[in-house]
Amino acid sequence: MSTKLAGMALVLCGSMLGTYAPAAKAGDVSNASLACYVDTSAFDQLTSGFCASGWTPAQPNPTVAHFEVIGLAPGNYTFTWSSAQCGNVAWCNQSIRKDTSVGGHPVTLTVTIRDNDTGASKTVSATAEYIDIWT
Repeated sequence: MSTKLAGMALVLCGSMLGTYAPAAKAGDVSNASLACYVDTSAFDQLTSGFCASGWTPAQPNPTVAHFEVIGLAPGNYTFTWSSAQCGNVAWCNQSIRKDTSVGGHPVTLTVTIRDNDTGASKTVSATAEYIDIWT
């Protein structure tokens, strides 16, 4: 009897918790953005729209600028990137070299996200910079 009550309590708790979870809105691409980080030995975190990291002799050169679409609900999407090297996925890696010039050599990517079920779309971009902080 006690195992039946425990099982019923688990089912009841699970169903109650499920009612409090926010529902994903299919086809809502309004919260989508493109985030990036420049891969170094530091703890890298995605930031939306722009990212930068400092180069020192202990860091790789070149390294990778990682771009990733964030803020999408689960769904059926197509990703069209501005770089032919990127596939139809929510992320793309690009090579980036340290910047030794005043004007810089940033890497900018743009991606158009299309919800295949609703036709809704949004174009977002991000820029990565690898700044020479040693010289």
